[in-house]
Amino acid sequence: MKNVDNLTVIIVTYKTSEKIILECLNSIQKKIKVIIVENSKNFIHKDVINSKFPNIQIYCTGENLGYGRGNNYGINKIRDDYVLILNPDVICDKDFFQN
Repeated sequence: MKNVDNLTVIIVTYKTSEKIILECLNSIQKKIKVIIVENSKNFIHKDVINSKFPNIQIYCTGENLGYGRGNNYGINKIRDDYVLILNPDVICDKDFFQN
């Protein structure tokens, strides 16, 4: 795998099912930083995700900002040079981050 130290993945959710978000997160290698932006007041899967994925930060916006503003919210939280925006229903191929 190429160096991904300067990459953060942003995933915007809005009451996304646990099954869908876990499938997405399981397809991202654990050394890659991920930010989940939940477009509501409470992310009900927070405890499950925090226990399985130490590389993930979760932010709740408090309201539905929409997809674009939700991504901007997440981008404002990172300090890396590169950002990858994913929908929560994306499953990355095992070689995805090598390209």
